[in-house]
Amino acid sequence: MTGKVELPLNLGKTASEYLEELKKNLELVQDYATAHTQKAQQRYISRYNLRAREKSFEVGQKLLVLIPDTTSSKTFSRWVGPAVIKDRLSNYTYSDEINGSRKHIHADMIRKYIQINEVTCDTVTTGHEQTKINHCAVICDDDSDFESVDVIDTDQFQQPELLPSQKIDSKTLSHLSIEQRTKLLARLD
Repeated sequence: MTGKVELPLNLGKTASEYLEELKKNLELVQDYATAHTQKAQQRYISRYNLRAREKSFEVGQKLLVLIPDTTSSKTFSRWVGPAVIKDRLSNYTYSDEINGSRKHIHADMIRKYIQINEVTCDTVTTGHEQTKINHCAVICDDDSDFESVDVIDTDQFQQPELLPSQKIDSKTLSHLSIEQRTKLLARLD
């Protein structure tokens, strides 16, 4: 092209014809790549936002904030709160106050804080001798972070409480007379 390097003889066209054809081919490939990139980006966006939900918070509202722990790993983050929203900076960015200091935080790192005064926990026996389920769950009806939550029906695991006299094997009391057994079992109950 500049004349410093000889063109190959088997090219079959002049340098300017070759460059024009190359330019057309590169424009064609660029159009093809742009079209496919836009389709792929739309696919990525729809997959990424598949379960995304709009979040909005009001000034003065209490919330929990996901803050990285003091370690260098992002794996060890924890929810801290309650914090209070002081200002709305944009649709998804808020200024809040935690322990007297203000921070700018994205809505993805915030959850509503709901104060609960009383929580009851139950222990359920599953029917197996050694298995117990301790459960304590607090999910509000208007909380949409968890989608559908299945609740275990604890009534199916409840077994009637046996009296102490019913728990004792009658063979262990075979050395007693019938009258003594009756009195002992009545005393246990």
